[in-house]
Amino acid sequence: MTSSYKKYTYILSLVSLSIMTVSCSTASEKKHEISHQSQTQKASSNPAKLKNDDGFLLTSLPYNSNAHLNCILSAQRMNCGSINLIDSVGLINVYKFINPSYGDSVVFPETSAGVLLIASPSTSERETPEINLTTVNKFGLVKSITLDASQNIVINQKYEVLYKEYGKDLKLKLNDQGEFVQ
Repeated sequence: MTSSYKKYTYILSLVSLSIMTVSCSTASEKKHEISHQSQTQKASSNPAKLKNDDGFLLTSLPYNSNAHLNCILSAQRMNCGSINLIDSVGLINVYKFINPSYGDSVVFPETSAGVLLIASPSTSERETPEINLTTVNKFGLVKSITLDASQNIVINQKYEVLYKEYGKDLKLKLNDQGEFVQ
């Protein structure tokens, strides 16, 4: 009886050990599955940054020139929130009309009329900051305006440019032809 008891105990121990191993591996698999689901949810809650057809990261609207200029001056230039700086050399390789003296620029999503808008910083002859707004309409026509950036320039989601000139609040609207109009 003792030998069959030992055999029974041994088999019962093996079965128990086997059940515990399966249970642990199932728990480990569940833990891995939960971890994978959590990472998937994090990835979907942080969507990939959008690029335009030419492969440049887009800066979402609203835009403000102070954030753009501060990002350029920051030690963490590639981590500036909604501002996605694009090296001027990279821009010039694709957009030949960009002035090589411009600093790191931002590209915005195209308007519903297919107008591309690029904001590029520069310095005036008086050593004051400027923002150059360059547009390209769906026919490839390039237009550009330069605004004094010593006061913050804002571009809202309607592609309206709000800025100050000689202490006066002004507003320009980007039309379907890629022109800024009052």
